[in-house]
Amino acid sequence: MMPCPKRRLRRTALACLGGTALLLMTACGANAGGPADPAASRSGNAVSAEEHGPHVTVTPGADATAVNPVAGVSVSADRGTLEQVSVTSDDGQDAAGELTDDGAAWTSSAPLEFDATYTVDYTAEHDGHRTSGESVFSTVDAAHEMDVSMNVEDGQTYGVWQVVEFDFSEPVAAKDEIEKAVTVSGGGDQKGAFRWYSDTTLRYRPEKPWAANSEVKVSIDLLGQDVGNAMIGNENETVSFRTGGEQRAYVDNDTKTLVAYVDGEKTGEWPVSLGNPEWPSTTGRKVIMEQAASYKFDPGSLGLSPGDPHYYEPFNATNTSRLTRSGEFVHQALPSALPLLGVSNVSHGCVGMPPEGAAYIFDQFRPGDMVEVVNTDYPQADPDDGYGDWNIPFGNYADESWHGDW
Repeated sequence: MMPCPKRRLRRTALACLGGTALLLMTACGANAGGPADPAASRSGNAVSAEEHGPHVTVTPGADATAVNPVAGVSVSADRGTLEQVSVTSDDGQDAAGELTDDGAAWTSSAPLEFDATYTVDYTAEHDGHRTSGESVFSTVDAAHEMDVSMNVEDGQTYGVWQVVEFDFSEPVAAKDEIEKAVTVSGGGDQKGAFRWYSDTTLRYRPEKPWAANSEVKVSIDLLGQDVGNAMIGNENETVSFRTGGEQRAYVDNDTKTLVAYVDGEKTGEWPVSLGNPEWPSTTGRKVIMEQAASYKFDPGSLGLSPGDPHYYEPFNATNTSRLTRSGEFVHQALPSALPLLGVSNVSHGCVGMPPEGAAYIFDQFRPGDMVEVVNTDYPQADPDDGYGDWNIPFGNYADESWHGDW
């Protein structure tokens, strides 16, 4: 299967209030009503247009770059009031902000856009003397934005064994900070743990399966988060999903059967064929990743070509439930394999079933349900070749160096 597509989301909060939105960096000013002092403007010092005019300070400073869109913009006068403040992006959007009750300061009230240039214009007045000025800065560019996608969808129902995966568009250096940004609630409200499979892939699982027929809410507050390597998170993401009943299938190579259980009750048993001696089925707990009524099996995906003794003609498998990214499925066996079900292993690692058995798994089971395979005398699949996280003892889950039987 191809990896889950990444959704690149750009969270921009644009509003109009004669103001701006958030940022960082040094303070700066400019003046009007008299010649501006370029040196003072560049240095970040407050400037006045005339001796009795108010001094105005702008943060971030003039010509600041890579400004974090959530760091905040402020404009303040040392005396008098601000008559006018606007913070406008290069595409003409005014950022939102508010004046203090005394009119002496203006602060942004919403995040800015990424990859944008902003112009701050202001006018301040004190005892009939006015100071006007302009300051320009730019926010974090597109090359330094980072977004995130999850492998669960809002409002969908999954099995109780579903593992939550976060896929980041850029490598994460500040991993501890990312973990702190994640909140998980519901599903039994039990202890959980994180495991990093790469600098861009993080998973979360509870200590035990999620509570059956419950709701799980997963949030990650990434917007404005400095994740290292000059990368800044550009969105927050929240997903709520439900769990169904507790469903699992137990596949035993010794008996060559698949036995299905729903909420602890046996609901069916069927003969199966597993991987042949050259292509044995991996063992262990494997979570259904996705399902399809029909899926094309291409030997080229296994590196097989015509003339290879293990080559087979491409075909469309029926009632498929994927167990690994590398290509293990539960599916309806081909007609030629039906007489061998329960007798011998003839697949390339898949669990072949009779039509009624494959239809039952496809119709009754769902992504997040468990299929456990035993007694093939072959190791487990790597836990990141699918969702083999339940083969890792919970006490070892956060230790990426821990290695099991794979």
